[in-house]
Amino acid sequence: MWPFRRKRRSDVRTGAALAPTAAERRAFDRVHRWYYDTQVWRHTTYRGIPIQKWVGDLWNYQEILEALRPTLVVEFGTNAGGSALWFADTLERIAPPASVLTVDVNGEKCNEVTKSDPRVERMVLSSIDPVVATRVRDRRALRPGPVFAILDSDHSKAHVLAEMESLRDVLVTGDVLIVEDGNVNGHPVFPTFGEGPLEAAREYARRHPDDYARDAAREAKFGFTFAPEGYLFRR
Repeated sequence: MWPFRRKRRSDVRTGAALAPTAAERRAFDRVHRWYYDTQVWRHTTYRGIPIQKWVGDLWNYQEILEALRPTLVVEFGTNAGGSALWFADTLERIAPPASVLTVDVNGEKCNEVTKSDPRVERMVLSSIDPVVATRVRDRRALRPGPVFAILDSDHSKAHVLAEMESLRDVLVTGDVLIVEDGNVNGHPVFPTFGEGPLEAAREYARRHPDDYARDAAREAKFGFTFAPEGYLFRR
């Protein structure tokens, strides 16, 4: 039996996660490594298109989107386009006519369904190209409102840090930034990856300690996350 504690009634009602014990953290890490190492995430699809995310994070995202009601989702890292389509469908039900701006240096992998979706704007270039930040500003000017941004492209520390810096003057108080895949480099998976998104988020926090508040409760809600220290809310 896994060493999970019985929740207090108030915790069940609010959905708040109790701080895990050391035994619970070890259990969650085992599941996390199983989920990652068996590559279940590589074979997870949405409408038949690969989405490559931990389903607990996806559930968290839709809860955040419901509360935030953004006018725009900015996604760095399109890949096959499953997550861009998921965001577009979710926004249509929560906050129409919100839309998605997805950016990837390689446009060839994107599924034709996502390519042809009018709710999804694609940019095929590096996410740190200044043109991207300009486009986000232009989109905000056309339709003001909160932005939900998610970083899921090149996972090297240098690139993720550059992405965060590029958005510093674009995101404003109340916006949300998700830094995905900080679980690599031994946090707790893929220990040989090298410095990645988690190290970038920590470096950014050292440089700009007042920019974001971290939502650790969100990270812990479903036991683990692919975005440790990566649920960030702009102050």
